[in-house]
Amino acid sequence: MWNKLDKPWQEAITMAWEAYKNGTIPIGAVLVDKEGNIISKGRNQIFDANTNNPMAGTNMAHAEMDALFGLKGKDHPDVRTYILYTTMEPCPMCFGTAVMMNIRNISFGARDTYAGATGLNDKLDYIKRKNINIKYESGEIEAFQLILQTAYEYERQPYRLEELLGAWRSVNNIAIDCGKELCNLGYFPQAARDNKPIEEIYNEVINKYREIRRCPLCGGDNGCTHNKDCWCFSTTIPKGIFDLLPEDKKGKTCICKSCVDKYKETLDINTNN
Repeated sequence: MWNKLDKPWQEAITMAWEAYKNGTIPIGAVLVDKEGNIISKGRNQIFDANTNNPMAGTNMAHAEMDALFGLKGKDHPDVRTYILYTTMEPCPMCFGTAVMMNIRNISFGARDTYAGATGLNDKLDYIKRKNINIKYESGEIEAFQLILQTAYEYERQPYRLEELLGAWRSVNNIAIDCGKELCNLGYFPQAARDNKPIEEIYNEVINKYREIRRCPLCGGDNGCTHNKDCWCFSTTIPKGIFDLLPEDKKGKTCICKSCVDKYKETLDINTNN
């Protein structure tokens, strides 16, 4: 899991964890050149009082701003070939800054349906002329980011908590539920107190996430979204299929559509015979 991540993602997630440990929003960013060498790193510092960064403690102290701060064009003539990696989709301020700093490649881990602004890429003629390449990583990098940030937000209890999490649920509802559960368990604060390595944290969290998504019958991804948009809300699931589940899996994870369909086919064959 962790070892399969590209180096820039490992660094960006590490920066997000550093932000969490410093009591601020867990988002990290890394800028690399075309050879993959790290040019700069950044992390959120909005609520961080333990740094000399002049932006710290202000609403400008986002991870991407931190990574891009002080980047001088004359020292980086190939800046248009650089890639900005960030664990969360950039907000309007960070996306606009990347545009004006001549960043032409952005890769983000998790979609931010609350404040993300990469949709501006094809909305303004000025930005469209820049030909900015945007990559949405999604997958387990997105899941980890949303789990960590959800846990943090539940700990912080902002007044717009439900509005914020409601927006993220449209991206990955399971990750939000997982983040809430880990918050209730105190997993991340304990990991911070224990100085647990980020690679160990990442692997443990993703293992838990995979377990939730694993079909208890076939072991494949169950494809469940844990909300009303899921396929299981529009089909009838035979009660008999639940008798096939191991006792320790009942009520804890969802059966995939393929297994449900196969079970229905078996019922049809038996009925016809």
